[in-house]
Amino acid sequence: MTAKLEERNGLDILTMEAMNSTFYIAVSDCKISNWKEVIFGWINYVDREWSRFNSDNELGMVNKLPIGETMALSPPLFDVLDKAGFYREKSTGLFSPYLLPQLEYHGYQHSFPFTTSKKVNTGMPNVYNEEGSPFQFHSFTRTIKRISEGKIDLGGIGKGYTVQAAANWLKHFGNSTSGIVDGGGDLTVWSNGQKEWRIGVSHPYKHNLEIAQFRLKNASIATSNVIFRSWTQGNQKKHHVLNGRTGLPVESNIIQATAITGNCLDAEVAAKLCLMVESHKVKEQIPVHSLLLITDDGKIINE
Repeated sequence: MTAKLEERNGLDILTMEAMNSTFYIAVSDCKISNWKEVIFGWINYVDREWSRFNSDNELGMVNKLPIGETMALSPPLFDVLDKAGFYREKSTGLFSPYLLPQLEYHGYQHSFPFTTSKKVNTGMPNVYNEEGSPFQFHSFTRTIKRISEGKIDLGGIGKGYTVQAAANWLKHFGNSTSGIVDGGGDLTVWSNGQKEWRIGVSHPYKHNLEIAQFRLKNASIATSNVIFRSWTQGNQKKHHVLNGRTGLPVESNIIQATAITGNCLDAEVAAKLCLMVESHKVKEQIPVHSLLLITDDGKIINE
């Protein structure tokens, strides 16, 4: 995962636990005095309303919506689902927000940490093809209509959206000259050109061992690997990165991918896609500045 190496001198800092991650937010010269209260509230809101482990929140209401019925969504949830659909189309279905039944089938039924899960006796639920979707989206009214069975898990893209929205608000509304919003390794940094952020990337097995360092002024980074959130189900090793076309945990010689892009959603999706397809295909779909890949035999590839 991505590690911070930034000195705290001259920065106003907020740290908090949410989404099973540690959030670290640091800004300079923010013009809004109660920015910590606003950002704390935003991150807690997402943690509460978008968690798939809480069936009584807004996402839970969407997942329980009966076929044929329509539901109005809050602007943030509609927006993140709309963006998730965009990435699903761009990746021709490799990335998908409609993998909750498959995640549960593979044993990801409660929040980490856990090391084992019970085997599910039923068959794996079918996945949607790239054209299919359980919902129809209506942008003008910000409503969705359920047209078939299927459930949403926002996972990494939900956290990436949260990070990017917080960074955008601090930069554009708070007029902060520089800052970082880091949600457990999914992060965005910005600067007026004078500040340079130093970001380190940790080894997939040894989190205290740094394998690379980047110096950035305006960029986003996300790291995805098949080690951190993994478990045993019966005699099978499982992890949380699923192929949207098959519903199966991805199998690749790449065990960790770090993507540097212009925004955190691009970085989050690009990092996951690098675990599924060749990096040049990822770059054809998403504007990537650079990639750092680690193979299962320990080779580091910097592109």
